[in-house]
Amino acid sequence: MTLPLIAVGHNDLRGRTVETLCYPQRSLVLLGGIPGAGKSTLLNRLYGLNGTETATARTAEGVYVIDSQQSRNRLTPLLRHIPYVCWRWVVHVLHYVRIIAALRTGDPVVVHETGTRRLVRLLLGTYCRLVGAQAHVVLIDVDPADARRGQVHRGRMVTSRSFRSHARRWARLIDACALGAGRVLPWAASLTILDRPRAHRLTGIWFTSGAARVPLVGMRTRMFVVICVTAAAVLLL
Repeated sequence: MTLPLIAVGHNDLRGRTVETLCYPQRSLVLLGGIPGAGKSTLLNRLYGLNGTETATARTAEGVYVIDSQQSRNRLTPLLRHIPYVCWRWVVHVLHYVRIIAALRTGDPVVVHETGTRRLVRLLLGTYCRLVGAQAHVVLIDVDPADARRGQVHRGRMVTSRSFRSHARRWARLIDACALGAGRVLPWAASLTILDRPRAHRLTGIWFTSGAARVPLVGMRTRMFVVICVTAAAVLLL
């Protein structure tokens, strides 16, 4: 049995076995990976989800678990007669609004996010800083061919053009990891990289009772970032 990893700094766990990751109570953990890497599979296994949720999941320990599929499930009954490409941006807006709402509670937040969009990473990292939450990154690094097969297996596929774009940006993101957590997610306190076998062996993401000490910023500035996050979702996603 291995000891839990208290995530600080840069932790490349590809080829190493760690059963659990530990973070401060007031944290956002961004779980990143290209489509098909296994993010949803990991969250479903760790938190008992099944992919049909329509609202933000919250565990008995108070951890918010947010996947954009939850927002899509919520909106599908209302918009199912319209091609998804026309209202995909609405899913992303709702997804980021739910992240902001969860962060405002002060409880731990685990977010499913590809991590390949620089502006989204910048805005999420900045908002964590503003509300006094520590930001942490966990990346599941998977070969694009394996990830594409993962999409086929789960029955949720992005277009070939979109997948190629994610794969190109992912390669640049992995290269940037060598420069530290802050180059991946601004003000991030830790960066952990897993491969798929290590992700399969992960048994938990824990949060300790101690609060992360991050400076708070005024309400006006926070609202400005909320507007920026929403604008980014509308214009870029």
